[in-house]
Amino acid sequence: MEPNLPKATDIVPTTLKQVGALPVVCDSSGQWRVTLITTRDSGRWSIPKGNPIKGLSRAEAAAMEAYEEGGFIGKMVKRPIGSYLFWKRRSGHWELANVAVYLLKVESQAAEFKEKGLRQIQSFSFEDADEAIVEPGLKTILQLADEKLNGARR
Repeated sequence: MEPNLPKATDIVPTTLKQVGALPVVCDSSGQWRVTLITTRDSGRWSIPKGNPIKGLSRAEAAAMEAYEEGGFIGKMVKRPIGSYLFWKRRSGHWELANVAVYLLKVESQAAEFKEKGLRQIQSFSFEDADEAIVEPGLKTILQLADEKLNGARR
């Protein structure tokens, strides 16, 4: 799927600060896999993400987004694994978003959560997730996580 890029006249000259969670789970063979969700608007594969939440650390806010969007429960790494930029579609314009991504080691998934039924959720090998993701910066985050967790170098 080709990304739908904004026209220069539709861009708002600010950068939105967001937080995201990269949900990972260790399979029975000891390999780490990544779980992606689809976005509500375009249906492309991505990670749970949203705005920082007053009163929560950025890692806690990312964990909250992961729970609300995918029902993910687990241990959140307190420091971001990295960050990436993407164009976020807003009502009538586009904004550049800078997403700090935190690794979430998923232990379980809630049966009920806020956005259940609004998104698809699927587990991928890191290699297959790289194929499914459109945003180049998020692909780089996936590669970093794969190297850190599985020792893989592509």
